[in-house]
Amino acid sequence: MTTQGVRRKHIFVTLGKIFTVFIAIVSLTAASAAQSWPAGKLSNTLISTTRYPGCEGGSYWERIYGDWVYKDSSGVAHSFGSGTSEWWQYVGDGPCESYCNNFNAWSTDGKGYYLQTNCSTGTISIEATVFPKYHILSLLYDAPGNQSSNGFTDTTFYGTTNSIGSSFSSGVTLTFTATGGIFGLGSGYSTSVGFTEGYGTTNAFTNTFYSGQGLTLKSTRNPIDHTNDTFWLWLNPEVAITQTGASAASYLVSPPSGQVMDAVRVSVAEMQNPSTIPLAVLEPITINGVVYPGLSNVCAHPLPPSQCTQANACGCVASDFSHILGTDPIISISGNTPPSQTDSKRYFPLNPSPSPFPYLEYGTTDTITVTDASQSSQTQTETSQYQTSYSTIWGSSSTATPVDWTLQWRLTDTFTWTQNVSLTNFSGTQHQMTLILGTSTSGCDAAIDVFEDYDYHTFVESYASTPPTPCDSN
Repeated sequence: MTTQGVRRKHIFVTLGKIFTVFIAIVSLTAASAAQSWPAGKLSNTLISTTRYPGCEGGSYWERIYGDWVYKDSSGVAHSFGSGTSEWWQYVGDGPCESYCNNFNAWSTDGKGYYLQTNCSTGTISIEATVFPKYHILSLLYDAPGNQSSNGFTDTTFYGTTNSIGSSFSSGVTLTFTATGGIFGLGSGYSTSVGFTEGYGTTNAFTNTFYSGQGLTLKSTRNPIDHTNDTFWLWLNPEVAITQTGASAASYLVSPPSGQVMDAVRVSVAEMQNPSTIPLAVLEPITINGVVYPGLSNVCAHPLPPSQCTQANACGCVASDFSHILGTDPIISISGNTPPSQTDSKRYFPLNPSPSPFPYLEYGTTDTITVTDASQSSQTQTETSQYQTSYSTIWGSSSTATPVDWTLQWRLTDTFTWTQNVSLTNFSGTQHQMTLILGTSTSGCDAAIDVFEDYDYHTFVESYASTPPTPCDSN
């Protein structure tokens, strides 16, 4: 078997860490009590009051507030350091304005409380940062013909739509906050692929391929072999969750602050037999002094780098990848079995068929643009899910749970990604890939049907009828 994608693909973020917009939850004066979530009390101390001459014959009162403390619903006090808020209040008849010099800060105990001041008042919100082990960016399918390939063209490509709501208890409302940022490849690896999150509904985001000509899967056999199907996995996703009410939160998905988007490609066959996964994919890698996880970080018992070899798969076993493999339900089909027979809601035949009609023929190489531009939009009720382990911090560094964090995980040991099966063309942009059909085997001539995976919006080929015997050979 030919090993593909040995080199790591690293996706560089052009933005720093962007937190979700903090929604005003509690607005308090120095002595008032909270009237809404979180149930607590924010207080401060008026440090000084000084009057200064102002413009137009008026004057300014400078009031400095410090010692900001939030006492949570259990009576535990959380300080925000020595920062102060200054309120310059103009007194007079001139056109001069009052203004504030405010400050924002995390609680010094790292418990996830965030303070935003506004003159003498303040706002408290709570944030948790979740680090899932991986996120599936895309899935490419093996094409028939030992000289064939299947991949993205150089266009904006909208992939699967994702949400995280199933990770929480029922009744929790989540809102996705789009960044609009583009994460491009660089550093000598490739300049052909970019990912971004920024399209979708208020509670879901869509993986978008900004430029996709580098995502190509080459076939190695004439028979369709779905163990050659290949995943793109994002290994360092970060989900910043801000609680905005007793049962509501907003979230943002991005790489950690200052990091690149670390993505690798790995085939079904490699995950079924981890000792065949290239060591460059399994091992951690260091970029600009920052250590990024390798694929072995997904595994339950990864070995330390000093013991990591390809032969021992750095401690990975096939069962470590079961959740990933479960998102490809057609691994075992072959020949002319249509993928719609396995899942009729996820896989649809292209209608109209590509033109010219795809045909695999010895001595001829056909390059076909496969697109759903003329396909009628469809939205299915079916969704797919996969789960991964995760780690969590609250605020800037602490692993302790904030007292007032009332959202509950549905599963305490797993994080759930939910994918929606639908066909949506954003701003008139269709999903488009390039299919190259070719074979070196004489007598292997067969018509090819094309289906769309409405989950990842990639395309799946199958023989239109029982292929001739030469197509059963390599």
